[in-house]
Amino acid sequence: MAKNFQYKARDRSGRILSGVVLAEDQTAAATYVREQGYFITSLQEEKSKTSTGQLLKSLRRVKTKDLAVMCRQFSTMINAGMPILSCVNILVEQCENSLLKEALQDCYKQVREGDTLSRSLGKYPRIFPPLMINLIEAGELGGVLDDVLERLAAHFEKEHKLNEKVKSAMVYPAVVMGIACLVVVFILTFVLPTFTKMFADMHVELPFMTKLLLTVSDVLQHHVLVLLLCIGSLSYGIVFALRKPSIRKQFDQLVLRLPVVGILTRKISIARFSRTLSTLLRGGVPIIVALEVVEKILGNLSMTEAMRRARIGLREGQGLAQTLGASRVFTPMTVQMVAIGEESGSLDRMLEKVADFYDSEVEDMVSRLNSLIEPLIIVFLGITIGGIVIAIMLPMFDIMSGASVR
Repeated sequence: MAKNFQYKARDRSGRILSGVVLAEDQTAAATYVREQGYFITSLQEEKSKTSTGQLLKSLRRVKTKDLAVMCRQFSTMINAGMPILSCVNILVEQCENSLLKEALQDCYKQVREGDTLSRSLGKYPRIFPPLMINLIEAGELGGVLDDVLERLAAHFEKEHKLNEKVKSAMVYPAVVMGIACLVVVFILTFVLPTFTKMFADMHVELPFMTKLLLTVSDVLQHHVLVLLLCIGSLSYGIVFALRKPSIRKQFDQLVLRLPVVGILTRKISIARFSRTLSTLLRGGVPIIVALEVVEKILGNLSMTEAMRRARIGLREGQGLAQTLGASRVFTPMTVQMVAIGEESGSLDRMLEKVADFYDSEVEDMVSRLNSLIEPLIIVFLGITIGGIVIAIMLPMFDIMSGASVR
């Protein structure tokens, strides 16, 4: 679990700085502070507070939509000629997300004391992504901060739009599936037990299907805590195992090979890769640094490994398209578009076209999946309930058949 670490450091000019870094451990916190070009003088973990307010605060998140609104407002104010300090102050007053508001308040103090905007935002890596920090730093150096913020706003808006489409398309099937499972559990827990005594009084050999159903019903009635404990232990074990890079990499490779989920995951990752890299290159970020930023946001370790190899290949003089093609993770169309972009000197525009194409592909695929999943859930529910009814009626049919023979 990530923790807060307080640090004091000196920059290259000798000025003393202080701040808070959210990291998994002290080593990770120290690494991050050094990457900002600071010399650490002290670093220690913040004393933990176990109050309900602190717990709720740790669960809060800043949405992509909040960052999009912030960048759009910031860009408008900078373009109007307002000083950065005044812009940040206005953003603090207008911000509705409390976590983002607290971060901006601290950034306001840091900027007022002479720190740069990118460095002050960089102290909150869990709120402001590396994409944002690197682009703002490039915008500060190039004097085009308003253009950079405009690009960031457009990027976050498209990212939010894509995420919302995927989420909204999956909500209805998930709700229907949840209701279907509750109906089945209700039947097994409250309806089926009424037949148990009747079956016992019949003194007949029950079919295997009926025995299996009665066993499941008994578990749900009398051993539900044990069942929940087993499910919880299994879930924890899976989550714990996936924290190991070697297992997580194998899992991510398996996900990409799956017929439907793998295709969707690949398209979403390629869209995110293309959009982010295009935004960074247009903002003037060097391609090696840009790939390092992209590497941190993909989520799938197979894609991340492809980014790492691409950076190594570029340092060795290879082309980006060549290294991406060798990874066999990216689609041929993506590799071809990147090759054309490299040859024509318009890699950022080609990547944006790739991102737009796969955004559209993801939207169409999610819509098709949604229309396909609904009837499948109905069929599943029908088969399940039909199976329960058959399992209940089979012993009765056997008794009726025996009575007619007599």
